[in-house]
Amino acid sequence: MAKQPEKLFSCSKCDAQFPKWAGQCATCGAWGTIKESSIAEEETLRPTNRVRAKAGGVASFSSLVGQVNNAHKPTGLPYWDSLLSGGFVDGAVTLLGGEPGIGKSTVLAQLGLMMASQGKTVLYVTGEESPAQVALRLKRLTKDIPPSFNFLDSTNADVIAATIRETTPALTIVDSVQTIRVPEVVGEPGNPTQIKAGAAVISEAAKQSRAAVVLVGQVTKDGELAGPRLLEHLVDTVLMMEGDRYQSLRVIRVLKHRFGSTEEVAMLAMTERGLEEVKDPSALLLSNRPAHAPGSVLTCLMEGSRPVLIEIQALVTPAAYGSPSRRATGVDTNRLSLILAVLGRRAAIGFGDQDVFVNVVGGMSATDPSIDFAIALALVSAKLDKPFSSDALAIGELGLTGELRPAQNTSARIKEAHRLGLTRVYLPHSEKLPKLTQPTLKAYTSIREAVKEIFA
Repeated sequence: MAKQPEKLFSCSKCDAQFPKWAGQCATCGAWGTIKESSIAEEETLRPTNRVRAKAGGVASFSSLVGQVNNAHKPTGLPYWDSLLSGGFVDGAVTLLGGEPGIGKSTVLAQLGLMMASQGKTVLYVTGEESPAQVALRLKRLTKDIPPSFNFLDSTNADVIAATIRETTPALTIVDSVQTIRVPEVVGEPGNPTQIKAGAAVISEAAKQSRAAVVLVGQVTKDGELAGPRLLEHLVDTVLMMEGDRYQSLRVIRVLKHRFGSTEEVAMLAMTERGLEEVKDPSALLLSNRPAHAPGSVLTCLMEGSRPVLIEIQALVTPAAYGSPSRRATGVDTNRLSLILAVLGRRAAIGFGDQDVFVNVVGGMSATDPSIDFAIALALVSAKLDKPFSSDALAIGELGLTGELRPAQNTSARIKEAHRLGLTRVYLPHSEKLPKLTQPTLKAYTSIREAVKEIFA
């Protein structure tokens, strides 16, 4: 009688396995990710039945010089070429993650149409949608679908891999990796074991056929890629698409890239014609900004190598229910709590009995610590009900002792502010400040000094 499959518990984030359930994964530290799984017992190879393998072929790396020259193949879309440091590399596997409805399928459909219009063969593997639904999206994006844009209606990883090897398309889009299954692997599509096995089979086919592959991945409610962490190590490039689905702006960030920089960012706007690159994101984000409104402060963050001006808005009101509330959209709540504590202790401006709300306008998400100064000034402006100058910018990091620390790429941020017509920049004191006539630079050493002078 065949032995029944063993019951194990595995982490849905890192795929670590345990003999019993636990609330926290001991490997990656994640909470609530241990799930019960049933796997077939693997047979152990004994020394007596192992077959001695033949030695592999050894060659010099110098023989590959001709292959690595001009390795990046342009896609025809400037922002894709920028993200990928020049284009796709033969055999490279890219993972594009993002929330449902953020525009992943649309941006990849546009990429496939562009490459197919150049006469390149593109294969779209439909897992989540039917081929007719994908065709409907393509018709919304273009009048004529190129004949070299093909589809495969299958979720079987072995079938997809065989098709890639046989047809060797210039680009294969698998939408999505959570729907792929490997028949030999126990489990439903979407569980960590299936995701890992399916991605491995398709990645092997991509390397063997030197075909570029893009895998679409979903994200969890915490904003991380769904599936085992090993999935990110299997691929060559990891891209994350972000944005508020109710706003037009979308941002694609490079989280990992074996063939180039991870500092590139693409900023797109959702239009009736699909996603279009935003050439001037600062102007888009600052449009319709109210003038002389308390709690509104401009700052500049770096999206990759590009300076982008954003608006920070703050609202301070008396606590409605005893315990004060702290809410933040686009800003880390822990960072907001730190800034409030520094303002209370170092600048004698307390918020203990007030509700505090902070928002980054336009659906942007900002983790750059150089926006600390702007958040602090927006909070003080809202509390005192005094408007911050509408033609001024604030940049700088806030320390726990109340000191202001300079930001990186200060010159690029100042130039962006000047380009958009701002006349003043408030920033931390530094010996490396550029000497400019416009805009006017006002430097401070501490948040207490800055608040006292700006809101005098």
